[in-house]
Amino acid sequence: MKRAAPWLITAALLAAAWLVALVTPDDSASADPFIVPVTIGEEAVGRDFSVTVQDVALADAVTGAKGWSAEGTWLVVELDAETNLDQYGMSFKGATLIIDGQSFRASERVPSFLSTQLVTGVSQSGALAFELPDDARDSTAVLQLSAREDTRVDSIAELEIDLGELTPVADAEIRETDWTHP
Repeated sequence: MKRAAPWLITAALLAAAWLVALVTPDDSASADPFIVPVTIGEEAVGRDFSVTVQDVALADAVTGAKGWSAEGTWLVVELDAETNLDQYGMSFKGATLIIDGQSFRASERVPSFLSTQLVTGVSQSGALAFELPDDARDSTAVLQLSAREDTRVDSIAELEIDLGELTPVADAEIRETDWTHP
């Protein structure tokens, strides 16, 4: 038994080392963002911003300020947001929709909430519009909202949307960004 003990201990230590190596995250995991789940109508609080998704709508056309309009498949997201950290200099820049591994950034063609200057303690309200391919209507999408485009080691508010369950509207208005009124 004395001869077998070192071999058994060695085998146990090798198995333990293999398990530790198996569960250890890779080097890129240290820069992964922190996901904050979002539900419609509920506030999600990230590291430096708070956001509430008020509504999502699928539309065949969108209309914006000053008569701008476009047809196609659009997802319109109405939201409120504010910064929790910095009084000046923080713009809302991160708005991405992921469908089947493909990323869609919020459209810059229509004036929207994208790049809105956020203020501490004072919520602003507006909308984002995502132009989508027609075949995306029956997909499941993941909306990711963040204060910055670079989300390494930062917060991302994430909402899962089943586009197939949304009833498309003929035209959705992209309302102008304004202060939220209680």
